[in-house]
Amino acid sequence: MPEDVAPRADPLTIGSIVVRVSVLFLTIHQGLVGSLSDDLPRFQQIFLSPGTPYRAFPVEYAPGELIFIRLAGSSSMATFATRVAVVAFLADLAAWAAIRWAWGRAPAATYLLLGTPLLLFVYQRFDLVPVAIAAWATALVVRDRERAGGVAFAVAILTKLWPIVIIPMLLVQRRRKAFVYAVATTVLALVVWVWVSGLDALRQVVTFRHATGWGIESVVGSVVWIATGGPVRLEQGTPRVGDVPVWAPVLLGCLLLVLLAAIWILANNRPADSPGAAALAAVGALLACTPLFSLQYAAWLLPWAAIASTNGHKAMVRVVGIVTVLTAALFIVYDPGRSGWSQLLVVARNLAVVALPVMWLAPRVRERLPMPSR
Repeated sequence: MPEDVAPRADPLTIGSIVVRVSVLFLTIHQGLVGSLSDDLPRFQQIFLSPGTPYRAFPVEYAPGELIFIRLAGSSSMATFATRVAVVAFLADLAAWAAIRWAWGRAPAATYLLLGTPLLLFVYQRFDLVPVAIAAWATALVVRDRERAGGVAFAVAILTKLWPIVIIPMLLVQRRRKAFVYAVATTVLALVVWVWVSGLDALRQVVTFRHATGWGIESVVGSVVWIATGGPVRLEQGTPRVGDVPVWAPVLLGCLLLVLLAAIWILANNRPADSPGAAALAAVGALLACTPLFSLQYAAWLLPWAAIASTNGHKAMVRVVGIVTVLTAALFIVYDPGRSGWSQLLVVARNLAVVALPVMWLAPRVRERLPMPSR
């Protein structure tokens, strides 16, 4: 239970919110959303396409994001862009409010501070919405609203699949009711989704519309990009290089499962760390193993880093700060057609992300190792 839950706000929080309001105003007023977003043209294409999504035409987004596209869509790009920006802004504040409610002022301010560099582009994306839902799901569980928290976790997973790596936190926290509600609601919704849209719908989302190349921003893709020098091609709206071998997703999937198992098994000895540092390590492991690591995915780290700051994991929090700063710098100089600074920043950002699960696992593995006898 947070101790600093008084309704007053500190200057850092007030300043961070003022910055966000200013960014929202400038983004809408200057029309920057439509001109700088890679996602919006695809959103509008999906909105204007006739027929049943997934069946009549392929869709790379999970049902929650698809519903958002259908509800917020417009034939006018300016109108669509404005709606996306407003929703992203509200989701940003909602995630802050969830952390503020469950953990207090200081970690909530940390969330705002860590996310500030991403304001260069994150209000032009959808990713803050699942971040906010997952943050509220965790906050509800921590505050003993297990049913609501479990259902919220299911909504987060069905909006963007990545929050599934956070679900073991419920078992570590001994929140079995929340776990049952999360799993049951997710499975039921998946069954309905596949029944309506077909089994290939799930494959379309997992493979990003059956893309075959490595995203050049991913950990493996950046290495392939540097090693081969390209060529870089635009595939399914994303710069990619090379071809992903059939065995590579299986290998990366197994590696991810091993990392997640190690993270959550070791977290079982320190349940207080599970909503923060362990969850941060789990999301970091996912980002390290995925063949696609778009710039906006850095926002997935924010709430868990903020929560981790409550238990003394300052080094991991600083690493997330490095990730967001490097991501913002990469957004400024990014040019898939050229190497140099783009490759350097991608590799530096990826190394920082890889460090997150390592920083969580290494000291806990050492604690479990037997001491050598003299």
